[in-house]
Amino acid sequence: MKLRVLGFAGVAAAALVLTACSSTAASGGSASSKAPAGLIQSGTLTACIDPEYAPLESYKNGSSGDIVGFDADGVRALADHWGVKAKFAVTSFDGLMPGLNAGRCDIVWSGLYESDARKAIADSSPYMQAGPTAVAAPGLARKLGKQEDLCGLRVVTQSASANSTDVTELSKKCVDQGKKEITHSDYPQTAQTVLAVLNGKADVLVETNVGAAYIASQNDGKLAVAKGVFPSETTFGVFSRKGDKLSASVASGLKALYDDGTLKKLAEQYKLDAAALDVHN
Repeated sequence: MKLRVLGFAGVAAAALVLTACSSTAASGGSASSKAPAGLIQSGTLTACIDPEYAPLESYKNGSSGDIVGFDADGVRALADHWGVKAKFAVTSFDGLMPGLNAGRCDIVWSGLYESDARKAIADSSPYMQAGPTAVAAPGLARKLGKQEDLCGLRVVTQSASANSTDVTELSKKCVDQGKKEITHSDYPQTAQTVLAVLNGKADVLVETNVGAAYIASQNDGKLAVAKGVFPSETTFGVFSRKGDKLSASVASGLKALYDDGTLKKLAEQYKLDAAALDVHN
């Protein structure tokens, strides 16, 4: 099951381009000898990102300041590897893929699952294994062990995501099995989905395992991850334009950052399971 898949009808918000702090990135706008061909701005790697998905990408001060997280620091590390500067083109979740294909950025590195639909319009390089999971109040979370346990419950997802599509399909399956349908609602931001559960407007939030673990850790005693409800059967990917000459460099750059331990260090820094990075083996 694939989650957080971008809706193609979404219209990109106006992108705010932020220069990322990097101690080893090349200064100025001149291209490094290691810089790959195909960057939209010579000497700069520009990444589309939606910084409201900790611990992958979020603002350091909640709604302002530097963008931090595994993905954000991964962008910086890839830029450093190429000897260029890093920039973030900040946009809404449903504007990430349109922003890429409109040429606002070189890559999308923002906690997005690979999917057949997305790979049909963009190239992708895997960097982390992931999967959906359910988050609920601790008492309910302990009772959830399979997908059908969500039948009859109020389930919330982020809009324009595959979470939403998959929950809709699961609800139909519930009805086909003679069970109650899922009362399903969407919110545009992850923070809003969390509040929906905390405020009693929903019983369960379906999110990625990476995001869910962080959400539960930030709401200890109020929310918990339900184990075994969904399988982990997909990966997060870094996306570049379909057929772009930059795509091969992104793939080899990610492999280099994996091989030299850079991605493992970032995973440990943000308390992620480093074994989830074993997508290059």
